[in-house]
Amino acid sequence: MMCLAVPATVLSIEGQKATVEIFGVRYQANLSLVEDVAIGDAVLLHAGFAIQKLDPEAAAETLALFEELEEFNRQQGLEDPDPAVRTDE
Repeated sequence: MMCLAVPATVLSIEGQKATVEIFGVRYQANLSLVEDVAIGDAVLLHAGFAIQKLDPEAAAETLALFEELEEFNRQQGLEDPDPAVRTDE
């Protein structure tokens, strides 16, 4: 099984909780694993936890790669897979 962490932008912070955004969708993130996070920072989000701060350019590059992959899948006629359905086992 593979796990994935995704760059997210911090929109607001309240204690150890933050509202972050990925491709226009907002999520709640726990900040307890990283230090010195501020509004506007890019963080790597995994399973609801910010696991590290990211350089803004690295975050943008990673998100651009996700967009390229999505476009490639669209061009190939592939649907977004349902994560609840595994066909490789």
